[in-house]
Amino acid sequence: MHLIGSRFGHIAIGHRQCLLNLLTTAVAAVSLSANNGTPISDTHYELLSNYCLKCHDEVEMKGEVNLDHNSIDWGRAAERDLWENALHMLKEGLMPPEDEDQPSPEERETLMVWLDEKLLEHTPFGGTLPRRLSVSEYRTTIRDLFDLPDFELPVGFPKDSEYHGFNNVGEGLVLSPPLMESYAEVAGQIADLVYPPFQKVPPVSSRTARPNDMTISFSATTVVDDVLRIASRSQTIMRSCTWPSRIEIMASGTYRITITASTWRNKMDKAKLLQLHDPEKPDEPMRLQLRARELIASDRSDLDTFRLLEEFEFSNEDPKTYTFEADLYEGQTVLLSWANAEITHDTVELIDQFRTWFEREPRLLAAWQKAAFPTGDYQSPYSSTAPGNNGSLRGKSGWEIVKRLLADPDLDMSHATLDSEMTEALLRKRIRNVSFPDAMCHYFFENGPCLEFHEMTVQGPLKIVDGPKERLAKKLQKRFTGTREPGQTDEAFARQALVRFLPIAFRRPVDSRDIDTFHNIAKNHWAAGHSFDEGMHLVIRSILISPRFLYRLINPGEMDAYDLASRLSYFLTQGPPDEKLIELAAAGTLSNPEVLRSEAIRLLPNKAEDAMIQSFTSQWLDTRLLPGIMPDPVFKFTAGEIIIAEQEVEHFFTEMLTKNLPMTDFIDPNFHYTSPQFAKDNYQYPIEISYDDPWDRSKFEIQKLPLTRGGRFGGLLAQSAIMTATANGVDTQPVLRGVWVLENILGTPPPEPPKSVPALTPDIRGAKTPREMLAAHMADQACTGCHSRIDPIGFMLENFDPVGNWRERWPEVDSPIDSTGVLPDGTLINDITDFKAWLVDHIDLFSQCLSEKLMIYATGRVPNYLERHEIAQLVQENHERGNGFQDLLLSLITSDIFRTK
Repeated sequence: MHLIGSRFGHIAIGHRQCLLNLLTTAVAAVSLSANNGTPISDTHYELLSNYCLKCHDEVEMKGEVNLDHNSIDWGRAAERDLWENALHMLKEGLMPPEDEDQPSPEERETLMVWLDEKLLEHTPFGGTLPRRLSVSEYRTTIRDLFDLPDFELPVGFPKDSEYHGFNNVGEGLVLSPPLMESYAEVAGQIADLVYPPFQKVPPVSSRTARPNDMTISFSATTVVDDVLRIASRSQTIMRSCTWPSRIEIMASGTYRITITASTWRNKMDKAKLLQLHDPEKPDEPMRLQLRARELIASDRSDLDTFRLLEEFEFSNEDPKTYTFEADLYEGQTVLLSWANAEITHDTVELIDQFRTWFEREPRLLAAWQKAAFPTGDYQSPYSSTAPGNNGSLRGKSGWEIVKRLLADPDLDMSHATLDSEMTEALLRKRIRNVSFPDAMCHYFFENGPCLEFHEMTVQGPLKIVDGPKERLAKKLQKRFTGTREPGQTDEAFARQALVRFLPIAFRRPVDSRDIDTFHNIAKNHWAAGHSFDEGMHLVIRSILISPRFLYRLINPGEMDAYDLASRLSYFLTQGPPDEKLIELAAAGTLSNPEVLRSEAIRLLPNKAEDAMIQSFTSQWLDTRLLPGIMPDPVFKFTAGEIIIAEQEVEHFFTEMLTKNLPMTDFIDPNFHYTSPQFAKDNYQYPIEISYDDPWDRSKFEIQKLPLTRGGRFGGLLAQSAIMTATANGVDTQPVLRGVWVLENILGTPPPEPPKSVPALTPDIRGAKTPREMLAAHMADQACTGCHSRIDPIGFMLENFDPVGNWRERWPEVDSPIDSTGVLPDGTLINDITDFKAWLVDHIDLFSQCLSEKLMIYATGRVPNYLERHEIAQLVQENHERGNGFQDLLLSLITSDIFRTK
């Protein structure tokens, strides 16, 4: 069956109003021109008169459609669209309506052949409108142009509108005033990075921080008697460090830093609750490290990511003061850490540390056993709900619980040996939780040893130095302008910069007029009294808001090699063409299909994290909706599992593409990409998972797992991400899932329902099952045609709950799910396995649908009648060659569709 495609597809409608709506979706109030057109032959006009014009002449004009003319102007896109939809009606038997006279099969075939021939003859390839860069393409282009890999658009940057399911289609990429303002704002930000505004050197100042001015992060530090005690070490700064809350460096320069600190070992206290420190071990000097920390850095950052300024040793309880000079940069402050603290949060050492303490103080072991396993059950799997694994054991509150247990004369000591099973469970399942070292810090705050901080002063800047911002500016200036020749004037240097930079920014060669335009911008700005840097700042802003930068396909005429280079690059990488693509375009060889195919292979994404894979799959399959869905707690589907569900799709698509797997594997593969834990919890995957080591993350990592073909799970239709994206997190709606499959898997979306059709409530909590509710809804004849195609697919998917878990009964009504149905071709299906088998047998339907989606995404336009015809031929040829997905994609890239504007 040949797919007509477009937005309409193959649907059967049993009510005249539905048919009229379908006819007029694309073209409203069309009046065919009697002039400058191709005459309609007597044979075809007679057939139209007998079966169409009763409703669609200039008098009746049902649906505001008039077919009563002697000729057709096939050059008009509106008329082609109208007759294309008329052909669709004839092919599907949707017109004439059932209660009207019907043409014979021969008469219907005569009209269809005539319309098909005329549409193929007169429909041209191409038609993409000028495309501005989508938001993601724009961001990537900025990153590439200025070598700013971490550049992000400002919060509130306008989002792209969707059109035909994608946000990069030319018709949807409008340029609104707010977007233009945002472009100007970003252009200013980039220009500021390249040529930072002049800033006066601030005067030398002195700022002092005392214990109460320092940040208290988790249990790493605390203030006791106006002294800040530091107890622990960790790679994560929030569990090991402190920093002043009111000292921020405003200008990069050399600063004089003075630090006063001391030790506190509390050796004179003979009444210590515990003695964890080995009295025979010699005391080491306490090493205080000072580092430069960016204030914008996360508190979860690793300590080693920050530049070490100096390290000092402290051995006495009497305060000692050190002074040194170091470079600090704008936006930084000074980070303090105790490098050799006795207690650590780092998991590698943590278990041995607790073993040592427990061996020295068995009562501490018994107290932690009771705190961690209050019911005595130490065999429960490690989970967030397990006894003892909660916030009550964290920090000071946790230490107070342990202290209370230590003071209990009836504390159970029967398991307080290092070789007991309860001890092993404690060390393996609980001690690695961050709560335990956080709590033990408070033992050290009370009993020592601790490093004590008294005061820090930062004075400066004593002299100005280049910080990261200044070094970045110099790098970006060189990238923009190149190297300045000795004695070169400002004007010559600026022109040199434009000669090398404009072709990169505009992704094609430029002529002298282009260069003169931007050169004059700089010269006029200098003539007005501005500096060289200010003139170049304005030039950058002007380039970044130029249509030549923001848009693709704006040059008149046919698509040239540079347009093709951009189309290929933005399609496969979401970024601008690289140097090799531009070279091939300049040489005139990129348009050669073999060269184009070779470059496509070079640029094909090969990782699930690649931009094209994430962007295309999230829009085609609607997984972009997942972050906004909050599943009902009854499903026990966490935010982390939503992330895994989305990653499953991306890894699956990547495997299909990179391994050139057959198209049928999209539907019924012998593998699945997921995590073992997710597979076990959500797909009933038969796998044994060990919970002995809670820090073994492999069970949560995405990996390739084998599947048996023909089962319930596996393939796009059974993936949790798809089932979640087509539900609302609370309940399922067969109509929504059915429409989704028609649109995204079969490529045969139904039309919008007539305005007269009543809304169907998705509420399934009443006395009736969803099937009964839809049966009542379909009593209205206006609904029958569409729902006869939607509902069998929707009910077939009802065995999947709102997050994709299998179920046998509808909730609330506690009634068995009836997933049977009849497909439009008469095939009876009982469940998902039958439908997958049918779709594998009719895989070209899916291949055509996916190919059209890829071409919409790649070309920025919806394929027209001729282009869908070429896609159908490519799908068939690819099927005969082995049906590999990568092969199909490469065929699409070398097609006339892809290579035409």
